Amino acid sequence: LEGNVAENKEKMGIISPYRIRVRQMKTRWGVNSQRTLSLTFALNLVHYSKEIIESVVIHELAHDRVHNHSQNFYKIVLAYSPDYYFYRKKLTKGQYK
Repeated sequence: LEGNVAENKEKMGIISPYRIRVRQMKTRWGVNSQRTLSLTFALNLVHYSKEIIESVVIHELAHDRVHNHSQNFYKIVLAYSPDYYFYRKKLTKGQYK
């Protein structure tokens, strides 16, 4: 996960020094806290494919630029994860691969 975050931070030109945490979460796959400069990911992500995990990482890193889920936010997400909606659908349906 740390390598995935570092690689995508570089691709996206993000310099914020995020702390990475993994914990049990019931309703979210990831959280970007600008206040604490931390990215928290759901422990259950470990069961999913590398591509699905990367789409969640990109989603959370995109919040470094846009703090909501506006059209501009999704433009950033799709620029770095063109198949984002495909992976999000697999994630919400519990399709691990």
